[in-house]
Amino acid sequence: MNAVADILDFSGADPDEADRLRLWVELPPGYFPLPLDDIDNALATAEANLRELAPAEQQPLLAAVVGTFMVLLEQLQARNAAYCGLGWHTTEEGAIVPSSLVVSIQPFPKKRNPCLVIKDLIEKRAEAGEHGQVDVVDLTRGPAAFVESVLTLPRPHLPGTPPNEQPDAEVYQLQALIPSEDGTILAAIDFSTPDLPHGPQFRAMMVLMADSVSFTPPPGREEAGETARSINQILGGLTP
Repeated sequence: MNAVADILDFSGADPDEADRLRLWVELPPGYFPLPLDDIDNALATAEANLRELAPAEQQPLLAAVVGTFMVLLEQLQARNAAYCGLGWHTTEEGAIVPSSLVVSIQPFPKKRNPCLVIKDLIEKRAEAGEHGQVDVVDLTRGPAAFVESVLTLPRPHLPGTPPNEQPDAEVYQLQALIPSEDGTILAAIDFSTPDLPHGPQFRAMMVLMADSVSFTPPPGREEAGETARSINQILGGLTP
């Protein structure tokens, strides 16, 4: 995928609103995009190809994994996700860190001060019992909120493993919330990894991504690509 992604989300939008839901963001290298359109056919094709390679004893596991992806992607699609990617990165110590990256778009019916949009979002998280470290910062184009937390999630049941022997998993999550200047659109970037110790190392990547968000065509795409390259240098990237 190009360093600068033009993401257009048509979920639940009429033709007039579709043009309004346009978002540009610089995606870091090292991520493999998952389908959010025509999900059934895309996963069916992938499963058919993988079945030719997977040994017989792994066939039940393959079906379970594809089924899990089906549920996940359909839920993301219903929540206005515009991009979902899986990534693998190398740390300075040489460790491989898996992660997921989701970019979603949320329209609002009326114009508001973006600071008030962030204030309402933080209050709603608190009311819902969603705890975490919240920081509000001023980026190049305006205010943004970063929410850092560790979530406890149930593990998906894998074939051959008793459900009651699957302990819950802890996941590090860092979310960036970036409202448009008039408060009518919110871009949300969610980074997650099961590697808790290395999760904080991705803060720089998320700040750079949030700072690259634009709701209008950004000038100088060649210059914008420099930020993506700097992200690669920070993380080390995964050697091809």
